[in-house]
Amino acid sequence: MNYLSSFYLEPATVNAIDRFSKQELKTVLLSRIIYKIMNDIFSNQTLARFDKLYLINGFNHKLQVDEVSKVAVNELLNRDVIVTLDHQLLNDAWKKVYSAGLCPTNTDVSH
Repeated sequence: MNYLSSFYLEPATVNAIDRFSKQELKTVLLSRIIYKIMNDIFSNQTLARFDKLYLINGFNHKLQVDEVSKVAVNELLNRDVIVTLDHQLLNDAWKKVYSAGLCPTNTDVSH
């Protein structure tokens, strides 16, 4: 079903929207995998340190864990990381992970 069919859009515009949507979906799926792997591997204290570094310095490619990226790309795309193809996808996915926060918080506890 083409949800844009009720509007008149140039075919090039529709293709660009479709490409963007597919890329965004890949980014979200990859960020979910990265989040799960990071929470499985690292302690809450380490995840909190990652979050603190992100909050203090903003996003930096040094905050990416290469081994986690390799496993996540392999899980999502069934292939190894190809730097020229995956650089932007990995950057966007890691930005989403850090902006959402790595360390799980318990909001039920009051102070």
